[in-house]
Amino acid sequence: MARKLFTAGCVVLMALGLLHLLAHSMMQANEGQNETEKQMLSLMRGHSQDMGLGFVRSMKDIVNGFSLTFSILPFAMGLVGFVVRRHATTAPGLLRQTAVAYAGTYGIMTAVALRYWFPAPLFLLAAAFLCFMAAAAIAPRS
Repeated sequence: MARKLFTAGCVVLMALGLLHLLAHSMMQANEGQNETEKQMLSLMRGHSQDMGLGFVRSMKDIVNGFSLTFSILPFAMGLVGFVVRRHATTAPGLLRQTAVAYAGTYGIMTAVALRYWFPAPLFLLAAAFLCFMAAAAIAPRS
């Protein structure tokens, strides 16, 4: 049962990454729905700063970078989880230790989402957290 819960958590992470990538691509086409949003986007795109070492970035560039990173990392963590799951039978305790690390990580991210974000990422992060927490609780110790 721990393997199934761990797998479910990995699937949730991969879904989170894919859904966030879809939302990111939709955000790129957004021109703003009213004058306030249009002005904000114009300012984000238009004002660039030298970040050192010849890197000149706008606020929109920085937001895009974080958005893409948030799409890639959960997906990659889900893939890594599948690798761990595959080798868990030959390495006693590996699944539980990884589930504890993932539960801690996604528990903290759920708290961040609860404070700063909106429902979609919050619910997916919470689902991943609960899957990994349950997997850690019932997985055999090494």
